[in-house]
Parts: sequence; C-alpha cells; structure tokens
Amino acid sequence: MLLLENSLKYLAIIIIVITFCLLFVSRHKYKTMAFRDFGSCLPNRHALARYLQKKRNKKLAIFYIDLDNFKHINDAFGHMIGDQVLRSFGSRIIQLKDAKQGFFRIGGDEFVFITDYINKEYTKKVAESLLRNIKKSISIDGKTISIRGSIGISVGRLNNNFDLLLNEADIALYTAKQQGKNQIVYHGVNP
Repeated sequence: MLLLENSLKYLAIIIIVITFCLLFVSRHKYKTMAFRDFGSCLPNRHALARYLQKKRNKKLAIFYIDLDNFKHINDAFGHMIGDQVLRSFGSRIIQLKDAKQGFFRIGGDEFVFITDYINKEYTKKVAESLLRNIKKSISIDGKTISIRGSIGISVGRLNNNFDLLLNEADIALYTAKQQGKNQIVYHGVNP
C-alpha cells in the first residue's frame, strides 16, 4: 500500500511538471503569435505598440514604407511567391537595423521603420539605405523579382503623438507615390 501511495505521489509530481512545461511552451508560442505577422513572420502592430512604450519621450524619425506595385507581383507570380518576397524583403531590412531601431509590418505591403532622430543627415542616410535595400532584386524558385518602394518620413517627439507622426509619414508617402514612386519624401520641409 505504501509503495502505491509513493508511486501516485511521483506520478502526480510528474504530471504537474509536464503541465507547467506545456503551459510555458504554449505561452511562448502564443506570445510569438501575438507579436508576429503570420504571413511574413515580421513584427506586427502589437509589437509596434510595445516598442513605442519604450520610446515615449524620444524624438523619432518614422519611415512609412510601401512597396510600389506589389499587386503586380501577386498577380504575376501568385500570393505564395508574394509572401516569400515579403519575408525576404523583411529579413533584409531586419538585418539592416540596429538594436535601437524598429521595423514592423503594418499590413499588406506597408511597413514602418523607426529610429531615434539624431539629425537631418542621419535621417537622410537611413532613408537612402532603406531605399537601396528595397531596390535589390529577390530570387525565389529560380525567378528574379524586382521590387521598388516609396518612403514617407516624419520627425517628431513621440509623447503620445504616434498616430499624428504616422499620419504625417503616410501623407509624405502618398506624395512620393504621386510624384512617380520609388523615392523618399519628408513631411513638411525636406531635411
């Protein structure tokens, strides 16, 4: 009888340990799912909100990026290839950024890159580097796919103004697209 009781205690301990392990793994999995875009595996809007909490009082440069004519890639090659293009593009930009910068997929073919504002020259250098990296062709399944992008930039102190800064960057992005795409436009005066 004593042997049976001890066996049941060990079994109960094993079940509890396994349950905690499964909960830990599940929590990690769901947390990853909550902060990553499913199609591109890039940080998403939830990750952006978490990132912005750390940058509350900083002056930031917001780069709103849109891949020009991306619909044509989906139409010509299919959505699976389109998703692979987005993943390749995203990986390229993730490798470009440093630890203080953020890169997020907002939706579709729109992305936000954020960096601390240092000065006009630095902001211009980052924007030009982003545009250069967007222009690099991507090879998938033996196909070389060229992409282009437009970038709208706004600069300002965050202080709970992110929606305003994002809207200003979006307005600049719209202007870049109206002016022929594949370019950089700053909101307000060009730095």
